[in-house]
Amino acid sequence: MQFTDFLQNHQVILLFLIITLGYLFGRIKIWGFSFEATGILFVAMIFGNYGFTLLDEFQKMGLILFIYAIGLQAGPAIFNISRKQGLRINLLVIILLGSGALITYVSSYIWNIDMQLAIGLFAGAMTSTPGLASAQETTGSALTSTGYGVAYPFGVIGVILFIKLLPYIFKVDIRKEEEQENRKQRAGSQKVIHKHVRITSETLDGKTLGELNFSRMTGTVISRLKHDGEVRIPSPELQLHVGDVVRLVGEKSRIETAIPFMGEVTDEPIPTVQYFESRMFVVTNKDMVGKSIAELNLPAMYNVNITRIRRGGLEFTAEPDQRLNWGDRVRIAGDAAHMTAIRNLLGDEMKKIEYGDIFAIIAGILIGIGIGLIPFSLGKAISLNLGVTGGVLIAGIILSNRVKLGPIIWQVPMPIISLIRDLGLTMFLAVVGIKAGSEVITTVQQQGIKLILIGVVITLMPMIIITLIARFKYRIYLIEMVGMLSGGMTSTPGLAAGAGITESQAPLLMYATVYPFAMILMMIFVKILAVL
Repeated sequence: MQFTDFLQNHQVILLFLIITLGYLFGRIKIWGFSFEATGILFVAMIFGNYGFTLLDEFQKMGLILFIYAIGLQAGPAIFNISRKQGLRINLLVIILLGSGALITYVSSYIWNIDMQLAIGLFAGAMTSTPGLASAQETTGSALTSTGYGVAYPFGVIGVILFIKLLPYIFKVDIRKEEEQENRKQRAGSQKVIHKHVRITSETLDGKTLGELNFSRMTGTVISRLKHDGEVRIPSPELQLHVGDVVRLVGEKSRIETAIPFMGEVTDEPIPTVQYFESRMFVVTNKDMVGKSIAELNLPAMYNVNITRIRRGGLEFTAEPDQRLNWGDRVRIAGDAAHMTAIRNLLGDEMKKIEYGDIFAIIAGILIGIGIGLIPFSLGKAISLNLGVTGGVLIAGIILSNRVKLGPIIWQVPMPIISLIRDLGLTMFLAVVGIKAGSEVITTVQQQGIKLILIGVVITLMPMIIITLIARFKYRIYLIEMVGMLSGGMTSTPGLAAGAGITESQAPLLMYATVYPFAMILMMIFVKILAVL
């Protein structure tokens, strides 16, 4: 009894104890999957059932940190997705989550389920912790986290089983789809040529490539230069002289425009200088963000290739249509002589990635809170504001796409974003779980089977609907579809299941594309359900 009183009177110790036990439980493998951070919710429910409580301030602080981190993480991906791809994929995600919200609303009406509880079922069935965060702030009810806890286990299992069964349902040859995808990517790559050009222009004599800003000005690259019989590797400090012969690389139209400016085409050979090297660079040049690997044309321009990309804990093989994000770690393999030029191209300023500005983070959150408090109207009947979650989310999305404003560097390195997100999530789950603990036993006893079955329907029906549309209307490859489903359901276990059925990187790429938009859209649908 004294120990119980001690924990209740020392809130920080109780908070850390619940989080620690929750993480230990969350890492236990059950039939091949684990609850991870969501284990904190279930452990907190047990404490709550025995009468423990935690301060609301822990929940508010955790919610703010968690949602702001989501905005920072999602912002670059949202602004850099291609228009054609984005419209189609995001439409499918809207249908996926929208049908889940509609099923939730209809189920609540037919079976007379409290909407606060139904919203929790929706978030749990879609395995969306951001959805739970938004729902909890909107409803303020312990029933919401109770519904989440009831629906979440099958939400995880259901996505895995559905993805595993897809190849058998549609009788798809995965290897054939992988070959078709590879052919499509090769067909979409750009044609790059090279010409040897003798410099005859007096205006270029003695000028360096840096002074001329050559690559930006002409849209081409000088990959090698021969001066007085000596082959030199281009750098910003390299001077051009009349009589030099350069190897000019780029698209045909660009080269044809640049040649008259420089001199004349020549058949004089330039010996190849090749020393193979493999290095890791970080994308911190804003001009490179959003560009596809095919657009960069690195093999033709610099005789190097991007072989791997590491982003937000995921590592995948680089493919032609993959677009670079700020903070991506890319492995470059090829001619060692061009590694300096690659560094200049990509940025590779590790300081921007490894160190965050705590003032910028706090100021960004404060801006978000201010945005959330601004009232606005929808017609004459509805007046509302975005609230804390909406405000800090919008601030995170916008500021994550600003390199700097005045002296403030707004972009936050991914490791720090992950730390903020996980810290906020653990605090939030501990408090909402302990609040739900006092309600969960009674709720499950009264209508447990009905709630579980409704959660099953909310999980499965949207996936069935979206699979049929994606497969028969848009002809999306199944290897892409499994990534879209796991991203739309914000299900990392689902991604693992999808990646396991193919050697292609398509599931990883689609998941990374869909996940940020799905997180934000889920929060919006929760808000809509709350006001219906």
